[in-house]
Amino acid sequence: MRALLVAFILTASGASAAAPGEQQLAAYLEEHGKSPEDYVISKFADHQIVFLGEYHRIRHDVELVQKLVPRLYKAGIHNLGIEFGAEELQTEADRLVTADVYDPILARSLMFRWEPSWGYHEYIELYHAAWDVNRSRPRGAAPFRIVNLGYRVDFSQLQGERTPEVMRKVFARGDTDVFMADVIRREFLDKGEKALIYSGSHHAFTRYRQPIYNPDTKQVVRRMDDRMGNLVYQRAPDKVFTILLHYPVDSLSQPSKMIRPGNGMIDRVMETRFAGRSFGFDIAGSPFGDLPDPDSYYSGRDAGFTLKEWCDGYIYTKPLREYAGVTVEPDFITEVNLREAVAQIANPEVRPKVTSAKLYMEALADDTNFHERFLRVVPPLEPAK
Repeated sequence: MRALLVAFILTASGASAAAPGEQQLAAYLEEHGKSPEDYVISKFADHQIVFLGEYHRIRHDVELVQKLVPRLYKAGIHNLGIEFGAEELQTEADRLVTADVYDPILARSLMFRWEPSWGYHEYIELYHAAWDVNRSRPRGAAPFRIVNLGYRVDFSQLQGERTPEVMRKVFARGDTDVFMADVIRREFLDKGEKALIYSGSHHAFTRYRQPIYNPDTKQVVRRMDDRMGNLVYQRAPDKVFTILLHYPVDSLSQPSKMIRPGNGMIDRVMETRFAGRSFGFDIAGSPFGDLPDPDSYYSGRDAGFTLKEWCDGYIYTKPLREYAGVTVEPDFITEVNLREAVAQIANPEVRPKVTSAKLYMEALADDTNFHERFLRVVPPLEPAK
């Protein structure tokens, strides 16, 4: 009876369960879409913390954040919080971005000491972007900061079985999401400062609770409410906003495949109506929020799942077939630091196989081959029906 009553109310009010069509989505973008940079900056008008979540290692995503640094500073936002750095090295990071002369060796060292497997030039260059801004700031003006949110997880402690005792040594400073949320609270919320938080998308979820599946039954056993963004949202729900950068998502029906978000409608509208253009746009409160996505891993097997449950805003830059990976930083792993880098590989069984810096660097490069990877697992865009 209750379901019938709800259906009657929806019908009587003129609401429709039909997904928005291509024309409706295109019209929304024509009126409300912004450039990615303008869109991110606009969200600080009524939010203190803006999360920008990525798939990881996609070149144009990191380059967007580099371009945002001067725009943020001009808008009065002096902080970029990044997952890709260790809080215990913050004093050195502050010194790097405010120095008279930029020190690329220190920048590379900061990234290595956070995570030896993250030797990618574009991420390291985030420090350079901040230094460039600070070099030209007015005398006496507050500097732009790169705030490292994480800490160095010590996988050298893991030599065999992953017992609770061993893993407590690996994660000596606790759960990484809790740790990063605490840094955001201390450095930004408590000080009343605005910040762009750049991380992997799963850390950036705020309202959305990520599903955890039973690997045998394939059913959801719980939904996480303790990701970094979740924890910040619980503390300050009216002050946060999550933007996701476009990427394919895992399919529930075809575990070896990935699918395009919103049943491919975002890709279709962009490629057929706005080829060559990039947009930032709202998901929540827009027609895009009503796009169904029942086969997405993120749906939690909810047949009624739509994109508005997933995030608040979205950035589309280019078609998936044009995605390229980040660039491996030259000489990031050498024979001098190889032993330390290998000791931090999360899988102890892999460590003996990495016998040279060349092999390690080749593994870093393999993780960036998105053009080939996405072509293998993402089906071509289907024509409009």
